[in-house]
Order: sequence, then structure tokens, then C-alpha cells
Amino acid sequence: MSMSWNLADIPGLSGKVMIVTGANSGLGFETTKELSRKGAKVVMACRNPQKAAAARQKIQDEYPDADLDTMLLDLASQKSVAEFADNFMQNYHRLDVLVNNAGIMAAPYSETVDGFENHFATNYLGHFALTGRLLELLEATPGARVVSVSSLAYFFGNKIDFDNLYYENGKGYGRWRAYGRSKMEMLLFAYEMQRRLTRTGRSTLSLAAHPGLAQTNIMPAQANSAFTKKLLTQAASFLKPTIYGAMPLIRAATDKEVTGGEYFGPSKDRMPDVVKSNKASHNLDTAKKLWEASEELTGLHYLD
Repeated sequence: MSMSWNLADIPGLSGKVMIVTGANSGLGFETTKELSRKGAKVVMACRNPQKAAAARQKIQDEYPDADLDTMLLDLASQKSVAEFADNFMQNYHRLDVLVNNAGIMAAPYSETVDGFENHFATNYLGHFALTGRLLELLEATPGARVVSVSSLAYFFGNKIDFDNLYYENGKGYGRWRAYGRSKMEMLLFAYEMQRRLTRTGRSTLSLAAHPGLAQTNIMPAQANSAFTKKLLTQAASFLKPTIYGAMPLIRAATDKEVTGGEYFGPSKDRMPDVVKSNKASHNLDTAKKLWEASEELTGLHYLD
């Protein structure tokens, strides 16, 4: 695999269909723009239809030939995930790439309509269910892949307490701990999915990516005080532009040399490359327990 990669290396994507969750802003927006610029049909899976429509128009103003569709998806709701998957499969007959990107960061404790803590439900469990519901279509598409987005903050989630997996009733809750754990769960999921794909003889590939220290709308948007918001806004001036954060996602989604199980992040020259993750993220027992717990919570069993 080439160590030097930039946006010019994205191959032509005409005829390919891709989903990007959280596509209306930040990493999702930049990823969507670049994928559509290279000819892919990109479905922008977003929970706010108005923001999705505005983002779609912004891309098409810059690239009039961009082929974009917007579809409602609220990852915090298992019902919404099921409805999105059903709707997508009724309208599309292939799925080349699923980018599991959407998320929230360091938000105050709240529960979803399904009774799960919001970071766990939105950042991880919704994507677990979405991937499972779309797997048949991914498998029917030659060369398909799933890209799951983690974060440098995954190390806050080194220890996953399976007796308190989603901080029921706020027990043991910490905003950064919950965010970091959800991003560790995404990384564990990506690695475990590739192991299961390989073991069951499937052709779909599972990859992970993280943006490094890049500007995204998620940070100031989740600030819960004037001081925190000001601090994060000032810090943003020292961060890389959002497109640099999106590039590892884009490479994972398009590089023809990937084999599955790789983790992409920014290298020293800010360009995306394969990076390593810590020992906890490769713990086979933890990954297996998380997968089985996710199946139980969602009622979806796949790649067993």
C-alpha cells in the first residue's frame, strides 16, 4: 500500500453508491463532497432534513454534477435505523461504501427513545444496527466496504464495563468517558467485523479511520457552557482544516489496495496512512462480548 496519498489519488467513482452518515456538516460533509466530486452517488443520511438539504445545495453549487440524495436517519432510534435501511434497499440495488461517521461529543447525560445513553446509541449502537441491516446489500455489491469512524479520544474508553454498558440512569457517567468509550466501541467493532467477515467467507471489507486533530462542527456544538465553547472555539484555530480530518475516511473508502482491518489516520505530513491502535482495541474477548451484547440490545444477529 502506498505511503503517500492525497485527494488526487481518489479513483473515478462513477456508478458507485455510497452512504455517509452525518453528511450535512464537518467530516461527513467534506467526505461527501469529495466522493461525489469523483462521480459517486452519495446518500446523505442525516437526522435534520433541512440541514441535509442545505448541505446538498452547497455541494451542488460548487459541483453542479454532484449526484446526491438525502435521507432521514436518526441513529439514536433503532426504529429510524430500520426505516432508513428498508427505504434505502427499496430505492437502491447496490451499496459500495457505508461510512459510519455521525456522532455526538461530550454531551450531558441523556437517554434515547430506546432507553440507551446517547453517545452509546448514536455513535456506536445505531451504526452496529445500520451495518447489519445493510450487510446483505453490501455483500451483493462487489468490492463493498464499511468504514467506521473512531477518534484519538478512544483511549478514554480503554475499559468497557459490561455491567454498566450504557450508563443506565446516569450511573458512572462522564461526558468524555462516554464519548471515548463510544469511539473505542467503533474501533472494536471495525476489527471484530473484519474477523467475522473473513471467518464466514464474505467479500465485504471492514475498515476504521480517525480524523486526528482537525476542526469539526461537533466540538463547539457540544460545548455546554460559554467558557467551554469559547475555549474550544479558540482551540479550533490551532487545528487542521476539516478536509485533512476527512482524508483518512476518504482513503479508507476509496483506496483500491486496502485488504480489510486497517485503521487510517493522519501521518506526520498530515496525509492519511495506516496507523496503529492500542492493545485494548485489539482485545478479542472484549470485542466478542461487545458484539454479542450489541446483538442482544438490537435484536440483530449477523456474521455469527
